[in-house]
Amino acid sequence: MSIDTQFISPKPTNKYTPNYIHLKRITFAEYNFIYHINDGYSINDLSKFSNKTQLLFQKISSKVMQMNLMIVDSIFPLLLADVVLDTFLKGVSSFHQYTVSKDKIIISDTEFGSEYLKYKFWYFIHHLLYSDIAGKKIYKGEIDSSNIYYLKNDKNEIQYFSILEQNQLQELMFHKMNLEIVSEKSFTAKDKANICFRIFY
Repeated sequence: MSIDTQFISPKPTNKYTPNYIHLKRITFAEYNFIYHINDGYSINDLSKFSNKTQLLFQKISSKVMQMNLMIVDSIFPLLLADVVLDTFLKGVSSFHQYTVSKDKIIISDTEFGSEYLKYKFWYFIHHLLYSDIAGKKIYKGEIDSSNIYYLKNDKNEIQYFSILEQNQLQELMFHKMNLEIVSEKSFTAKDKANICFRIFY
């Protein structure tokens, strides 16, 4: 799929002036996840990886972007790093698909269930829709409630989502927001794998 790569970076607007955003070919976030290639493997081509034990998450290339994710939860970068691997290795293409594939997930010796995952993804989606959490500057937690999203629904009608309909929109995005690996920006170098991860609709 060919999509525009223009990011949503909400700017302060007059509270009486709605900011209409068409939900079409929008990239909400793009991150570069860096993994250490397990010392037990000698792999220099991304196509040769086949399981998670071969890749150990180290960091996101931008320290600021990684810190911004911690607004969602202190371990959210670790959780998203696991989503990236499932997208890379298993073809997972949505937060919903990732969540239903997990009875539980263990991060830093702590076990989390699917309800926890859904709650955290919902919260993250909320920030993607109404803030600049995915930007390259330090995120201060400001929410832009003037954003009004719209799309053509299954009945061929234009449907609008203001901040008042955020729950309905977040449920839609939880199922239909797309996850993908950007192959042309992903590579291996020495003992590291850099995987570019994009979230779009």
